[in-house]
Amino acid sequence: MKKILCILMVVLMLCAALVACNNEIPDDPASQTPNEESEEYVLFSNLPEVNFADGNTPYEFNILTIGDWSGAYKSVEVVPHELAPELLQDAVLERNALVEQRFGVKITETRTTSSAGMLQDIRSNASAGSDLYDAVMPYMTEAATLAAEGLFYDLLAEDAVAFDGSWWDQSAMETLSIDNKLYFITGDLCLLAYDCTHCLVFNRDLATENGIDPYQLVYDGEWTLDKMLEISKGITREENNDGTMDLDDVWGCLINSNFTTSMFLASGERLTTKDENDMPVIAVMGTRQIEVFDKIYNLCSNDAVGHIDSSVNIGRFSSVWTAASTAIAEKRALFRAIAMVDIFEIAEFECSFGLLPTPKASEDQENYYSNVSAIAATCVAIPKTNKNYECAAVVMDAMAQASTNTVRSSYYDNLLKLRKLQGEDDEKMLDIIFAGRVYDYGILFQWGGINTFMNDIAFSGTNNFKSKYDSIEGSIESAIENTIEGMR
Repeated sequence: MKKILCILMVVLMLCAALVACNNEIPDDPASQTPNEESEEYVLFSNLPEVNFADGNTPYEFNILTIGDWSGAYKSVEVVPHELAPELLQDAVLERNALVEQRFGVKITETRTTSSAGMLQDIRSNASAGSDLYDAVMPYMTEAATLAAEGLFYDLLAEDAVAFDGSWWDQSAMETLSIDNKLYFITGDLCLLAYDCTHCLVFNRDLATENGIDPYQLVYDGEWTLDKMLEISKGITREENNDGTMDLDDVWGCLINSNFTTSMFLASGERLTTKDENDMPVIAVMGTRQIEVFDKIYNLCSNDAVGHIDSSVNIGRFSSVWTAASTAIAEKRALFRAIAMVDIFEIAEFECSFGLLPTPKASEDQENYYSNVSAIAATCVAIPKTNKNYECAAVVMDAMAQASTNTVRSSYYDNLLKLRKLQGEDDEKMLDIIFAGRVYDYGILFQWGGINTFMNDIAFSGTNNFKSKYDSIEGSIESAIENTIEGMR
Protein backbone atom coordinates (compact mmCIF):
# COMPACT_ATOMS: atom_id res chain seq x y z
CA MET A 1 0.00 0.00 0.00
CA LYS A 2 2.83 2.39 0.88
CA LYS A 3 4.45 1.69 -2.50
CA ILE A 4 1.17 2.47 -4.27
CA LEU A 5 0.78 5.75 -2.33
CA CYS A 6 4.35 6.75 -3.18
CA ILE A 7 3.78 6.07 -6.86
CA LEU A 8 0.56 8.14 -6.80
CA MET A 9 2.38 11.03 -5.08
CA VAL A 10 5.10 11.01 -7.74
CA VAL A 11 2.54 10.97 -10.57
CA LEU A 12 0.64 13.90 -9.04
CA MET A 13 3.84 15.91 -8.61
CA LEU A 14 4.82 15.28 -12.25
CA CYS A 15 1.38 16.35 -13.48
CA ALA A 16 1.57 19.55 -11.44
CA ALA A 17 4.99 20.33 -12.86
CA LEU A 18 3.80 19.75 -16.41
CA VAL A 19 0.78 22.04 -15.94
CA ALA A 20 3.01 24.77 -14.50
CA CYS A 21 5.41 24.51 -17.45
CA ASN A 22 2.61 24.64 -20.00
CA ASN A 23 1.14 27.78 -18.43
CA GLU A 24 4.32 29.83 -18.29
CA ILE A 25 3.87 33.23 -20.00
CA PRO A 26 6.90 35.39 -20.76
CA ASP A 27 6.84 38.68 -18.83
CA ASP A 28 8.71 40.60 -21.51
CA PRO A 29 7.00 41.01 -24.92
CA ALA A 30 10.48 41.04 -26.44
CA SER A 31 10.77 37.37 -25.55
CA GLN A 32 7.79 36.49 -27.72
CA THR A 33 8.45 34.66 -30.96
CA PRO A 34 8.33 36.59 -34.24
CA ASN A 35 7.29 33.42 -35.98
CA GLU A 36 4.27 31.37 -34.97
CA GLU A 37 6.06 28.15 -35.94
CA SER A 38 9.16 28.82 -33.79
CA GLU A 39 7.81 28.91 -30.25
CA GLU A 40 11.22 28.75 -28.61
CA TYR A 41 12.69 31.71 -30.49
CA VAL A 42 13.59 34.75 -28.37
CA LEU A 43 13.31 38.12 -30.09
CA PHE A 44 16.72 39.55 -31.14
CA SER A 45 18.56 36.44 -29.93
CA ASN A 46 20.39 36.18 -33.26
CA LEU A 47 21.80 39.70 -32.88
CA PRO A 48 24.93 40.87 -31.04
CA GLU A 49 24.75 42.49 -27.61
CA VAL A 50 25.36 46.03 -28.86
CA ASN A 51 24.08 49.47 -27.96
CA PHE A 52 24.55 52.34 -30.40
CA ALA A 53 23.73 55.20 -28.00
CA ASP A 54 26.28 57.89 -27.21
CA GLY A 55 26.03 57.90 -23.45
CA ASN A 56 22.39 58.73 -22.70
CA THR A 57 21.75 60.00 -26.21
CA PRO A 58 20.29 57.40 -28.60
CA TYR A 59 21.72 57.14 -32.10
CA GLU A 60 19.32 58.66 -34.65
CA PHE A 61 18.68 55.93 -37.20
CA ASN A 62 17.38 57.63 -40.34
CA ILE A 63 15.59 55.72 -43.12
CA LEU A 64 14.74 57.21 -46.52
CA THR A 65 11.14 56.24 -47.34
CA ILE A 66 8.45 56.80 -49.98
CA GLY A 67 6.50 59.99 -49.23
CA ASP A 68 2.85 61.01 -49.47
CA TRP A 69 3.15 61.99 -53.14
CA SER A 70 2.62 58.30 -53.95
CA GLY A 71 -0.91 58.07 -52.57
CA ALA A 72 -1.80 54.48 -51.67
CA TYR A 73 1.80 53.40 -52.34
CA LYS A 74 3.46 55.49 -49.64
CA SER A 75 5.39 54.24 -46.63
CA VAL A 76 3.40 54.11 -43.38
CA GLU A 77 5.34 51.45 -41.47
CA VAL A 78 8.59 53.10 -40.31
CA VAL A 79 7.17 55.73 -37.97
CA PRO A 80 3.48 56.28 -37.16
CA HIS A 81 1.72 58.00 -40.06
CA GLU A 82 -1.38 60.09 -39.48
CA LEU A 83 -3.18 58.63 -42.49
CA ALA A 84 -2.58 55.03 -41.42
CA PRO A 85 -5.22 53.16 -39.40
CA GLU A 86 -4.83 53.70 -35.65
CA LEU A 87 -4.31 49.96 -35.25
CA LEU A 88 -1.23 50.14 -37.48
CA GLN A 89 0.11 53.31 -35.85
CA ASP A 90 0.01 51.61 -32.46
CA ALA A 91 1.82 48.57 -33.86
CA VAL A 92 4.58 50.76 -35.34
CA LEU A 93 5.04 52.48 -31.98
CA GLU A 94 5.24 49.13 -30.19
CA ARG A 95 7.77 47.72 -32.68
CA ASN A 96 9.95 50.83 -32.57
CA ALA A 97 9.96 50.86 -28.76
CA LEU A 98 11.25 47.28 -28.69
CA VAL A 99 14.07 48.08 -31.11
CA GLU A 100 14.97 51.46 -29.66
CA GLN A 101 15.20 50.26 -26.07
CA ARG A 102 17.26 47.21 -26.97
CA PHE A 103 19.78 48.92 -29.28
CA GLY A 104 19.96 52.52 -28.08
CA VAL A 105 18.59 54.09 -31.24
CA LYS A 106 15.84 56.52 -32.23
CA ILE A 107 14.12 55.51 -35.46
CA THR A 108 13.38 58.44 -37.80
CA GLU A 109 12.57 58.80 -41.48
CA THR A 110 13.15 61.20 -44.36
CA ARG A 111 10.24 61.05 -46.80
CA THR A 112 10.71 61.60 -50.52
CA THR A 113 8.67 64.44 -52.03
CA SER A 114 8.41 63.35 -55.68
CA SER A 115 8.48 60.28 -57.91
CA ALA A 116 12.14 61.00 -58.75
CA GLY A 117 13.04 61.63 -55.12
CA MET A 118 14.35 58.21 -54.12
CA LEU A 119 16.75 57.81 -57.06
CA GLN A 120 17.73 61.47 -56.90
CA ASP A 121 18.42 61.55 -53.16
CA ILE A 122 20.46 58.34 -53.07
CA ARG A 123 22.54 59.33 -56.10
CA SER A 124 23.12 62.86 -54.78
CA ASN A 125 24.06 61.50 -51.37
CA ALA A 126 26.57 59.15 -53.02
CA SER A 127 28.15 61.77 -55.30
CA ALA A 128 28.52 64.21 -52.39
CA GLY A 129 29.96 61.53 -50.11
CA SER A 130 27.31 62.40 -47.51
CA ASP A 131 26.12 59.99 -44.84
CA LEU A 132 22.48 61.07 -44.58
CA TYR A 133 20.71 57.70 -44.56
CA ASP A 134 21.39 54.62 -42.46
CA ALA A 135 19.06 52.56 -44.64
CA VAL A 136 16.74 53.19 -47.58
CA MET A 137 13.38 51.70 -48.59
CA PRO A 138 12.94 52.19 -52.35
CA TYR A 139 10.55 50.48 -54.69
CA MET A 140 12.12 47.26 -55.96
CA THR A 141 12.52 48.53 -59.52
CA GLU A 142 14.39 51.55 -58.15
CA ALA A 143 16.51 49.32 -55.93
CA ALA A 144 17.46 47.20 -58.95
CA THR A 145 18.56 50.31 -60.84
CA LEU A 146 20.62 51.63 -57.91
CA ALA A 147 22.16 48.23 -57.20
CA ALA A 148 23.35 48.05 -60.82
CA GLU A 149 25.03 51.43 -60.24
CA GLY A 150 27.00 49.98 -57.31
CA LEU A 151 25.39 52.17 -54.65
CA PHE A 152 24.38 49.46 -52.14
CA TYR A 153 26.27 47.08 -49.87
CA ASP A 154 26.18 43.39 -50.67
CA LEU A 155 24.17 42.07 -47.71
CA LEU A 156 25.74 38.61 -48.02
CA ALA A 157 29.34 39.84 -47.89
CA GLU A 158 29.33 41.18 -44.34
CA ASP A 159 29.20 39.30 -41.05
CA ALA A 160 26.90 41.49 -38.95
CA VAL A 161 23.62 39.71 -39.79
CA ALA A 162 22.82 36.54 -41.74
CA PHE A 163 19.42 37.75 -43.06
CA ASP A 164 18.15 34.17 -42.97
CA GLY A 165 15.37 34.75 -40.43
CA SER A 166 11.76 33.95 -41.27
CA TRP A 167 10.92 37.67 -40.95
CA TRP A 168 12.78 38.16 -44.25
CA ASP A 169 11.07 36.78 -47.35
CA GLN A 170 13.27 33.81 -48.18
CA SER A 171 11.70 33.46 -51.62
CA ALA A 172 12.88 36.99 -52.33
CA MET A 173 16.35 36.20 -51.01
CA GLU A 174 16.70 33.27 -53.38
CA THR A 175 15.36 35.22 -56.34
CA LEU A 176 16.96 38.63 -55.84
CA SER A 177 20.60 37.64 -55.61
CA ILE A 178 22.94 37.89 -58.59
CA ASP A 179 26.36 36.24 -58.68
CA ASN A 180 25.77 35.25 -55.03
CA LYS A 181 25.40 38.90 -54.06
CA LEU A 182 22.28 40.40 -52.48
CA TYR A 183 21.85 44.18 -52.55
CA PHE A 184 18.30 44.55 -51.26
CA ILE A 185 15.77 42.44 -49.40
CA THR A 186 12.13 42.51 -48.37
CA GLY A 187 10.16 41.06 -45.49
CA ASP A 188 7.79 41.83 -42.63
CA LEU A 189 9.13 45.38 -42.37
CA CYS A 190 7.98 46.23 -45.91
CA LEU A 191 4.18 46.42 -46.01
CA LEU A 192 4.06 47.59 -49.62
CA ALA A 193 5.43 44.19 -50.64
CA TYR A 194 2.21 42.81 -49.16
CA ASP A 195 0.03 45.58 -50.62
CA CYS A 196 1.43 45.00 -54.12
CA THR A 197 0.78 41.25 -54.10
CA HIS A 198 -1.54 40.30 -56.98
CA CYS A 199 -4.65 38.21 -56.37
CA LEU A 200 -8.39 38.25 -57.14
CA VAL A 201 -11.44 39.60 -55.37
CA PHE A 202 -14.93 38.18 -55.90
CA ASN A 203 -18.49 39.16 -55.03
CA ARG A 204 -19.77 36.60 -52.52
CA ASP A 205 -23.47 37.21 -53.21
CA LEU A 206 -23.08 36.81 -56.96
CA ALA A 207 -21.12 33.59 -56.40
CA THR A 208 -23.76 32.19 -54.04
CA GLU A 209 -26.63 33.09 -56.39
CA ASN A 210 -24.91 31.09 -59.12
CA GLY A 211 -24.05 28.09 -56.92
CA ILE A 212 -20.32 28.76 -56.99
CA ASP A 213 -17.98 28.20 -54.03
CA PRO A 214 -14.59 29.65 -55.07
CA TYR A 215 -13.01 28.90 -51.68
CA GLN A 216 -13.68 25.19 -52.08
CA LEU A 217 -12.17 25.25 -55.56
CA VAL A 218 -8.98 26.63 -54.01
CA TYR A 219 -8.96 24.04 -51.22
CA ASP A 220 -9.53 21.21 -53.69
CA GLY A 221 -6.77 22.41 -56.00
CA GLU A 222 -9.30 23.03 -58.78
CA TRP A 223 -8.96 26.81 -59.00
CA THR A 224 -7.35 27.04 -62.45
CA LEU A 225 -7.35 29.36 -65.47
CA ASP A 226 -9.70 27.00 -67.30
CA LYS A 227 -12.09 26.90 -64.35
CA MET A 228 -12.16 30.70 -64.04
CA LEU A 229 -12.96 31.01 -67.75
CA GLU A 230 -15.64 28.31 -67.55
CA ILE A 231 -17.35 30.10 -64.66
CA SER A 232 -17.01 33.51 -66.33
CA LYS A 233 -18.80 32.29 -69.47
CA GLY A 234 -21.85 31.47 -67.36
CA ILE A 235 -21.95 34.91 -65.75
CA THR A 236 -21.18 37.48 -68.48
CA ARG A 237 -24.20 39.13 -70.08
CA GLU A 238 -25.29 42.49 -71.46
CA GLU A 239 -27.25 44.32 -68.80
CA ASN A 240 -28.11 47.79 -70.12
CA ASN A 241 -29.25 46.77 -73.63
CA ASP A 242 -27.19 49.39 -75.45
CA GLY A 243 -25.69 46.83 -77.81
CA THR A 244 -22.16 47.20 -76.43
CA MET A 245 -20.43 45.32 -73.64
CA ASP A 246 -18.86 47.83 -71.25
CA LEU A 247 -18.29 48.24 -67.51
CA ASP A 248 -22.01 48.88 -66.96
CA ASP A 249 -22.77 45.29 -68.02
CA VAL A 250 -22.25 42.05 -66.05
CA TRP A 251 -18.89 40.27 -66.33
CA GLY A 252 -17.62 36.95 -65.13
CA CYS A 253 -14.13 38.37 -64.80
CA LEU A 254 -12.34 41.72 -65.15
CA ILE A 255 -8.60 41.72 -65.82
CA ASN A 256 -6.04 44.48 -66.42
CA SER A 257 -3.20 43.92 -68.88
CA ASN A 258 -0.31 43.60 -66.42
CA PHE A 259 -2.16 40.77 -64.68
CA THR A 260 -1.20 38.70 -67.72
CA THR A 261 2.36 38.35 -66.44
CA SER A 262 1.01 37.62 -62.96
CA MET A 263 -0.99 34.68 -64.35
CA PHE A 264 2.15 33.44 -66.11
CA LEU A 265 4.13 33.54 -62.85
CA ALA A 266 1.19 31.96 -61.00
CA SER A 267 1.58 28.96 -63.30
CA GLY A 268 4.97 28.27 -61.71
CA GLU A 269 6.84 29.66 -64.72
CA ARG A 270 9.28 32.58 -64.62
CA LEU A 271 10.52 35.22 -67.02
CA THR A 272 14.04 34.59 -65.77
CA THR A 273 15.72 31.98 -63.59
CA LYS A 274 19.36 31.54 -62.58
CA ASP A 275 22.12 29.16 -63.58
CA GLU A 276 24.48 27.21 -61.33
CA ASN A 277 26.58 30.36 -60.85
CA ASP A 278 23.58 32.40 -59.65
CA MET A 279 23.48 34.38 -62.88
CA PRO A 280 20.18 35.35 -64.58
CA VAL A 281 18.96 33.23 -67.48
CA ILE A 282 15.96 33.84 -69.75
CA ALA A 283 13.24 31.27 -68.98
CA VAL A 284 10.21 32.51 -70.87
CA MET A 285 10.49 30.38 -74.01
CA GLY A 286 9.82 26.63 -73.92
CA THR A 287 7.08 24.07 -74.60
CA ARG A 288 5.25 24.45 -71.28
CA GLN A 289 5.70 28.23 -71.25
CA ILE A 290 4.02 28.48 -74.65
CA GLU A 291 1.20 26.17 -73.51
CA VAL A 292 0.65 28.28 -70.38
CA PHE A 293 0.54 31.50 -72.36
CA ASP A 294 -1.96 29.94 -74.79
CA LYS A 295 -4.28 29.39 -71.81
CA ILE A 296 -3.78 32.98 -70.67
CA TYR A 297 -4.38 34.36 -74.15
CA ASN A 298 -7.55 32.29 -74.58
CA LEU A 299 -8.85 33.64 -71.28
CA CYS A 300 -7.97 37.29 -71.94
CA SER A 301 -9.35 37.25 -75.49
CA ASN A 302 -12.62 35.54 -74.58
CA ASP A 303 -15.78 37.66 -74.72
CA ALA A 304 -16.66 36.58 -71.18
CA VAL A 305 -13.64 38.46 -69.79
CA GLY A 306 -13.66 42.24 -69.57
CA HIS A 307 -10.56 44.40 -69.85
CA ILE A 308 -9.57 47.06 -67.34
CA ASP A 309 -7.40 49.40 -69.39
CA SER A 310 -7.25 52.95 -70.72
CA SER A 311 -9.15 52.09 -73.93
CA VAL A 312 -12.31 51.06 -72.06
CA ASN A 313 -15.25 53.46 -72.08
CA ILE A 314 -15.55 54.38 -68.40
CA GLY A 315 -18.75 56.40 -68.83
CA ARG A 316 -19.95 57.67 -65.47
CA PHE A 317 -16.84 56.56 -63.57
CA SER A 318 -13.77 58.62 -62.64
CA SER A 319 -11.31 55.90 -63.74
CA VAL A 320 -11.21 52.34 -65.05
CA TRP A 321 -10.11 51.21 -61.59
CA THR A 322 -13.09 52.81 -59.86
CA ALA A 323 -15.36 51.37 -62.55
CA ALA A 324 -13.99 47.89 -61.90
CA SER A 325 -14.34 48.22 -58.11
CA THR A 326 -17.90 49.52 -58.53
CA ALA A 327 -18.71 46.55 -60.77
CA ILE A 328 -17.65 44.18 -57.99
CA ALA A 329 -19.63 46.15 -55.41
CA GLU A 330 -22.79 46.28 -57.54
CA LYS A 331 -22.73 42.57 -58.48
CA ARG A 332 -21.79 43.36 -62.08
CA ALA A 333 -18.54 41.40 -61.88
CA LEU A 334 -17.89 38.07 -60.20
CA PHE A 335 -14.07 38.12 -60.28
CA ARG A 336 -11.68 41.05 -60.55
CA ALA A 337 -7.87 41.05 -60.71
CA ILE A 338 -6.38 43.29 -58.04
CA ALA A 339 -3.32 44.12 -56.02
CA MET A 340 -3.97 43.68 -52.30
CA VAL A 341 -4.00 47.47 -51.81
CA ASP A 342 -7.18 47.72 -53.96
CA ILE A 343 -9.15 46.13 -51.13
CA PHE A 344 -9.12 49.49 -49.39
CA GLU A 345 -11.16 51.05 -52.21
CA ILE A 346 -13.53 48.10 -52.56
CA ALA A 347 -14.16 48.12 -48.80
CA GLU A 348 -15.66 51.61 -49.09
CA PHE A 349 -18.68 50.02 -50.77
CA GLU A 350 -21.46 48.18 -48.98
CA CYS A 351 -20.93 44.72 -50.44
CA SER A 352 -19.86 41.23 -49.47
CA PHE A 353 -16.59 40.21 -51.08
CA GLY A 354 -13.80 37.68 -50.63
CA LEU A 355 -10.24 37.00 -51.77
CA LEU A 356 -8.72 34.32 -53.99
CA PRO A 357 -5.19 33.52 -55.12
CA THR A 358 -4.33 33.85 -58.80
CA PRO A 359 -5.46 30.62 -60.52
CA LYS A 360 -3.06 27.78 -61.29
CA ALA A 361 -2.38 26.76 -64.88
CA SER A 362 -3.68 23.23 -64.22
CA GLU A 363 -4.85 21.02 -61.38
CA ASP A 364 -1.62 19.01 -61.32
CA GLN A 365 0.28 22.14 -60.29
CA GLU A 366 1.09 21.73 -56.61
CA ASN A 367 1.09 25.33 -55.31
CA TYR A 368 -0.57 28.67 -55.86
CA TYR A 369 1.81 31.55 -56.63
CA SER A 370 1.27 35.30 -56.26
CA ASN A 371 3.25 37.86 -58.23
CA VAL A 372 4.54 40.86 -56.26
CA SER A 373 4.31 43.95 -58.44
CA ALA A 374 7.85 45.25 -58.04
CA ILE A 375 7.11 48.69 -59.44
CA ALA A 376 5.54 49.79 -56.15
CA ALA A 377 6.66 47.10 -53.68
CA THR A 378 9.31 48.30 -51.26
CA CYS A 379 12.49 46.66 -50.03
CA VAL A 380 15.37 47.59 -47.73
CA ALA A 381 18.96 48.36 -48.68
CA ILE A 382 22.02 49.87 -47.01
CA PRO A 383 23.70 52.62 -49.05
CA LYS A 384 27.49 52.47 -49.32
CA THR A 385 27.64 56.04 -48.00
CA ASN A 386 26.71 54.63 -44.59
CA LYS A 387 29.93 54.44 -42.59
CA ASN A 388 28.50 52.06 -39.98
CA TYR A 389 27.27 48.97 -41.78
CA GLU A 390 26.95 46.92 -38.59
CA CYS A 391 24.53 49.38 -37.01
CA ALA A 392 22.37 49.50 -40.13
CA ALA A 393 22.31 45.71 -40.55
CA VAL A 394 21.49 45.04 -36.90
CA VAL A 395 18.73 47.65 -36.68
CA MET A 396 17.23 46.56 -40.03
CA ASP A 397 17.09 42.96 -38.89
CA ALA A 398 15.70 43.93 -35.48
CA MET A 399 12.97 46.06 -37.08
CA ALA A 400 12.02 43.25 -39.45
CA GLN A 401 11.76 40.53 -36.82
CA ALA A 402 9.97 42.78 -34.33
CA SER A 403 7.49 43.65 -37.10
CA THR A 404 6.15 40.10 -37.39
CA ASN A 405 3.99 40.13 -34.28
CA THR A 406 3.31 43.88 -34.37
CA VAL A 407 3.24 45.60 -37.76
CA ARG A 408 2.57 42.56 -39.96
CA SER A 409 0.03 41.19 -37.49
CA SER A 410 -1.71 44.56 -37.45
CA TYR A 411 -1.73 44.58 -41.24
CA TYR A 412 -3.55 41.24 -41.25
CA ASP A 413 -6.02 42.45 -38.63
CA ASN A 414 -6.59 45.66 -40.57
CA LEU A 415 -7.36 43.75 -43.76
CA LEU A 416 -9.59 41.19 -42.07
CA LYS A 417 -11.44 43.28 -39.51
CA LEU A 418 -11.51 46.84 -40.78
CA ARG A 419 -11.82 46.02 -44.48
CA LYS A 420 -14.85 43.75 -44.21
CA LEU A 421 -13.22 40.47 -45.13
CA GLN A 422 -15.27 37.81 -43.46
CA GLY A 423 -14.32 34.75 -41.50
CA GLU A 424 -11.85 31.92 -41.65
CA ASP A 425 -11.90 31.42 -45.41
CA ASP A 426 -10.47 34.84 -46.18
CA GLU A 427 -7.85 34.48 -43.48
CA LYS A 428 -6.79 31.20 -45.09
CA MET A 429 -6.80 32.86 -48.52
CA LEU A 430 -4.47 35.57 -47.20
CA ASP A 431 -2.12 32.89 -45.91
CA ILE A 432 -2.15 31.07 -49.26
CA ILE A 433 -1.65 34.29 -51.24
CA PHE A 434 1.21 35.61 -49.12
CA ALA A 435 2.89 32.22 -48.70
CA GLY A 436 3.10 31.95 -52.49
CA ARG A 437 4.62 35.37 -53.20
CA VAL A 438 7.12 35.31 -56.04
CA TYR A 439 9.54 37.82 -57.53
CA ASP A 440 11.19 37.91 -60.94
CA TYR A 441 14.34 39.80 -61.89
CA GLY A 442 12.89 40.24 -65.37
CA ILE A 443 10.19 42.44 -63.83
CA LEU A 444 12.58 44.29 -61.53
CA PHE A 445 15.11 45.15 -64.24
CA GLN A 446 12.61 45.26 -67.13
CA TRP A 447 15.28 43.81 -69.43
CA GLY A 448 14.48 44.55 -73.07
CA GLY A 449 10.73 44.59 -72.54
CA ILE A 450 10.58 41.05 -71.14
CA ASN A 451 8.27 42.29 -68.38
CA THR A 452 5.53 43.63 -70.69
CA PHE A 453 5.53 41.76 -73.99
CA MET A 454 3.00 39.14 -72.82
CA ASN A 455 0.69 41.86 -71.52
CA ASP A 456 0.65 43.50 -74.95
CA ILE A 457 -0.10 40.25 -76.79
CA ALA A 458 -2.91 39.13 -74.45
CA PHE A 459 -4.99 42.23 -75.19
CA SER A 460 -3.99 42.60 -78.87
CA GLY A 461 -6.29 40.04 -80.47
CA THR A 462 -3.40 38.14 -82.07
CA ASN A 463 -1.38 35.44 -80.33
CA ASN A 464 2.07 36.05 -81.81
CA PHE A 465 3.95 34.92 -78.70
CA LYS A 466 6.96 33.32 -80.39
CA SER A 467 7.54 35.97 -83.07
CA LYS A 468 7.15 38.78 -80.53
CA TYR A 469 9.65 37.13 -78.20
CA ASP A 470 12.08 36.50 -81.07
CA SER A 471 11.98 40.20 -81.93
CA ILE A 472 13.12 41.27 -78.45
CA GLU A 473 15.35 38.36 -77.43
CA GLY A 474 18.56 40.15 -78.46
CA SER A 475 17.60 43.27 -76.48
CA ILE A 476 16.85 41.16 -73.41
CA GLU A 477 20.20 39.36 -73.58
CA SER A 478 22.08 42.62 -74.06
CA ALA A 479 20.30 44.28 -71.14
CA ILE A 480 21.09 41.33 -68.85
CA GLU A 481 24.77 41.53 -69.79
CA ASN A 482 24.84 45.27 -69.05
CA THR A 483 23.31 44.68 -65.62
CA ILE A 484 25.81 41.97 -64.77
CA GLU A 485 28.73 44.17 -65.86
CA GLY A 486 27.40 47.06 -63.76
CA MET A 487 27.31 44.91 -60.64
CA ARG A 488 30.85 43.49 -60.99
